[in-house]
Amino acid sequence: MKKLIRAIGFILSITLLCSAFSACSGSAVKGHKNIDGLLEDCDYYIIRNHATGLALSANTFGLLDGSLTSVRTYDKNEQDMSMIWRVIAVDSSSYYFQNMATEDRYLSVKKDSKKNGAAMCLEKMDETDGEIFELEKAKEGKNSYRIFSRLTNFCIEPQDGIKDEKTPVIQNYLPYNKDVDYQVWDFERIGDGSKALPQMLSLSGDTQNWSCPEIYNYKDTYYGFIMAGGITIKTSTDLRSWKKQGEIFSPIPSWMKDPVKGVENGSIWAPGIYKIGDTYCCYYCVSTSGSQNSFIGLVTNKTLDPKEKNYKWEDKGIVIHSYKGNDFNAIDPCIVLDDKDVPWLVYGSYWSGIKVRRIDKNTLKLADDDVYDIAAAQSRSGPEAGYMIKHGDYYYLFMACGSFSTGYWNGVARSKSITGPFVDADGKDALKQGATPVTSYRDGFIKCGHSSVMTDKDGKQYHVTEYFREYEDGKTSTSLLGISELLWTEDGWPVTATTPGVVSKLLD
Repeated sequence: MKKLIRAIGFILSITLLCSAFSACSGSAVKGHKNIDGLLEDCDYYIIRNHATGLALSANTFGLLDGSLTSVRTYDKNEQDMSMIWRVIAVDSSSYYFQNMATEDRYLSVKKDSKKNGAAMCLEKMDETDGEIFELEKAKEGKNSYRIFSRLTNFCIEPQDGIKDEKTPVIQNYLPYNKDVDYQVWDFERIGDGSKALPQMLSLSGDTQNWSCPEIYNYKDTYYGFIMAGGITIKTSTDLRSWKKQGEIFSPIPSWMKDPVKGVENGSIWAPGIYKIGDTYCCYYCVSTSGSQNSFIGLVTNKTLDPKEKNYKWEDKGIVIHSYKGNDFNAIDPCIVLDDKDVPWLVYGSYWSGIKVRRIDKNTLKLADDDVYDIAAAQSRSGPEAGYMIKHGDYYYLFMACGSFSTGYWNGVARSKSITGPFVDADGKDALKQGATPVTSYRDGFIKCGHSSVMTDKDGKQYHVTEYFREYEDGKTSTSLLGISELLWTEDGWPVTATTPGVVSKLLD
């Protein structure tokens, strides 16, 4: 009989969940109010421990399957999305808690363990009671509740009631007197779920060694072009699961490392993929660390699908070369089309900074000698890796600010002209290092340098970046692929899942 009752309850829960998900699908929802519950269904909350005020959060920004949870300080200026939860009603007192840092991950009992002391983590929905939590009103405050796992009937708490930052969150017995305040959680509603918040995509497969990533959707297959070997290409059919396809150059042509024609001991950096007319153009650069002896090259193709008969990369040689003593460095190429579909080359870093020059549609190389300075460097702290797109009335210049040693972050400035001036949200010119942050450090997400923007065929936009993860022993991972939904504020500035103040920028 108990199994039958449990089965009926499970079916009812899933039915209600499907109804809620039909309203809560995607990043924005219309509040699902037909269940008279304790919280506003589908809205956003910060869940604070009553004893400490520390917020329930996902470790490693929820970027890993099974990411553990802990309690940490919620910074109102940073507004870390790993501490923001969407509540989805199952019935009048039970909810799913969706973490807003990374898509499709929910608070869960780790491995559906029924032991007291089992850790709380993030999991994708697996249709078990391990993700369902029941709320019991507590006397401590108006929006204060104890949170029980439906799977075990244990209450969640910071481990052993410890009040330290980063204390793990576990499930545990409810003491007989029910008066321990560390098992009470205060729910602070911060936004209506009808407004979207950007999330990181849940990625899998070959997501390591993704330096300087750019992605292009060709016939419903996503092609990632990466700074590795002879320009590594990785593919995905859903933008989330990735595998290596091959390389453009294998081996790297000898002329590229020729001391006279190319760059001695150079390696290929920062490839970018663009369509100009009916030609797919991969602009890249060759250089060595800290050197001005660099060049930007070009290789073209009529298709991106290696199974098509006309698939062949054609080496077009050098587009522009810089040498020691020049006031620029010929690296980090990007192509942007203006309103008349004329291509422009964005390039440069350090030295005098980022520049833009016109490209001839026919030759696909420089059209004239005119050079426009659009962002100035400051010693060895950037900006570099300029990437430009057109959105609305403005051209937006995304840049890698800082440096790898001091801490990369992505910034943006905008202009109504492709040749500038570019200014940030405070009106500061990019020629004076003006840049509005698009990313910032999060637990498990650091040093996001070279980035790009991918506009999909359905119009959705994604901020694509390399990032790194720092381990407890102080070591740093290889470059990892990070993809965040890219949304726009009402006053026309781009935001990602790690933009400082993202909640206020979109919900206020």
